[in-house]
Amino acid sequence: MSPTFEPNGERKTDPITGQIAAQNELQIAPRPRAGRMQQLPQIEFELSAEQFALMGFPKLQQGLPLTAVLDGGVLLPQPGPDPWYAVQKEPLTPRFTQIGPALYAFAGRIVEADIQYGRNQMAVIVVDCGIVTLRVACAPNDDGVLPEGTWETRYAAGFAPVQAIVEESFSSPVGRTVDLSMWGFRRLLLSPNDSAFGTWHPSSEIPPAPFTSDRLLIQARVHRQGI
Repeated sequence: MSPTFEPNGERKTDPITGQIAAQNELQIAPRPRAGRMQQLPQIEFELSAEQFALMGFPKLQQGLPLTAVLDGGVLLPQPGPDPWYAVQKEPLTPRFTQIGPALYAFAGRIVEADIQYGRNQMAVIVVDCGIVTLRVACAPNDDGVLPEGTWETRYAAGFAPVQAIVEESFSSPVGRTVDLSMWGFRRLLLSPNDSAFGTWHPSSEIPPAPFTSDRLLIQARVHRQGI
């Protein structure tokens, strides 16, 4: 309990008891922690020149929101130096671990699958990796048949280069979007006449202009559900 004061600065007394009046201490809730965005999981992915063109060449800058499907491209069914996948019935701990520029080792449960049957089977699956969902295209074995178990409720693991698909072609009926906030950009300068050819250029923004040869990688914070 702490004393209260009159407007003139004197202590306020109770008119009946003559005692110094007191007021309850305020219970102040803790302020939201600074740097809330810094606490969100960070990922990196590539934004292709084609996707940037389909978006209309917007100015990209730190803090802007982005909703995209994270896509890992076509993966091979045998582990090796090329991007690959493997499926199994036994549960796998969800993983989404960066191992290179926009390159991730992943694991998790298959939550969506679109299987195309024919001379050579193909499947597009969505894997719940915990932090995000990742869509990948699964190539068949040498005999043209997918590994047994390439469907929903099974588990997949592998590694893949990750791109953001903002403007979807709807060539695949499966895919789940992820809500992000862009946080930084890395541009690999590959234009033949550029004096800085072959170097990375970090930036907090990307101007609204086409890029062709260069590669654009985006660091982003993943929104948690409900944020």
